Amino acid sequence: MSMDANAWRLIQELSDAPGASGYEEEVIRIARRYAQTIGACEEDFLRNLYIHRKENTGDRPVIMLDAHADEVGLIIQAIKPNGTLRFLQLGRWNRGALISTRVLVRNADGEYIPGVVAAKPVHFMTAAEKTAGEPDVSAMAIDVGATSYEEAVERFHIRIGEPVVPATKFEYDEKNDLFFGKAFDCRLGCAAMLEALRRLQGRALPCDVVAVLSTQEEVGRRNCPVAANRVKPDIAIVMEGCPADDTFCEPYMIQTALKKGPMFRHMDVSVICAPRYQRWALNLAKEKGIPVQEAVREGGGNNAASIQTTLAGAPAIVCGVPVRYAHSANCIASGFDFEASVQMVMALLEHITPEIIASI
Repeated sequence: MSMDANAWRLIQELSDAPGASGYEEEVIRIARRYAQTIGACEEDFLRNLYIHRKENTGDRPVIMLDAHADEVGLIIQAIKPNGTLRFLQLGRWNRGALISTRVLVRNADGEYIPGVVAAKPVHFMTAAEKTAGEPDVSAMAIDVGATSYEEAVERFHIRIGEPVVPATKFEYDEKNDLFFGKAFDCRLGCAAMLEALRRLQGRALPCDVVAVLSTQEEVGRRNCPVAANRVKPDIAIVMEGCPADDTFCEPYMIQTALKKGPMFRHMDVSVICAPRYQRWALNLAKEKGIPVQEAVREGGGNNAASIQTTLAGAPAIVCGVPVRYAHSANCIASGFDFEASVQMVMALLEHITPEIIASI
């Protein structure tokens, strides 16, 4: 499966955009610009973005596509007397990978300025500190280079309540078909959703389609219920950037590996995806020759849980692009998996009919 140049540039733009939970404005702006040719766009006050396909007729069942726009980030809680910044998590970070991470801190002028999650030099650690393991977030701080509270405020224009994201920049290794960057959970899902809709422009589909870039998923799937209430879907496909397990699991337990296609999740701690719908989708993938993977997860959560339990509920499945080292500042993913995810979403939209929905 070849990687389309326009697609990986979209991924680059979405990945590089700052968009911690609750502060997704730049991501939504990029997606809205890209979606102008796909259909009518609108936002709610939570910054959920709704894309209504031009070809919708308004008198057919509605398929909701969802991909969350936010990324795990941080938020400034306080400014210390020495000029460093105390912070809280927006979403669940891999804390062991957080120390020494280069970050961008939004200041009062709306600019993202560089900083580092401070790490105490080993030279100054006590014997107990050296063997204590990873510190709690409350023991960490962000250093932007200020030397006092006053300088942090007056020179750097720092203020509390502002978001922080990794300073990682996207790279595409074309030779090995690999992506490196931040926020692949879930910007790869956003890009796959938008790319599938772009390729389907002008084509007749059996049902109406409304795509949503939802916000604040990483802090407890807060805003997807609002989107589901607004769209009132009959059935849903949730796009994700799913944590890959192929670098640390025993071979028989690997269920989300790079270059094996998108992962379809039977369950996690938040949801059991509609079983009949799930099996139908897996059979469709086999029929179309699209490589996919299946997973049963002990942890994690996603917006399918909200869609299945909002209002009257709608059956939902999860199509996730495998992402190594999700919820850290440096992720790895594959163009092969992205392209397979795009093709799978297209196949689903082409084959979900009112009769299929009724049977599910």
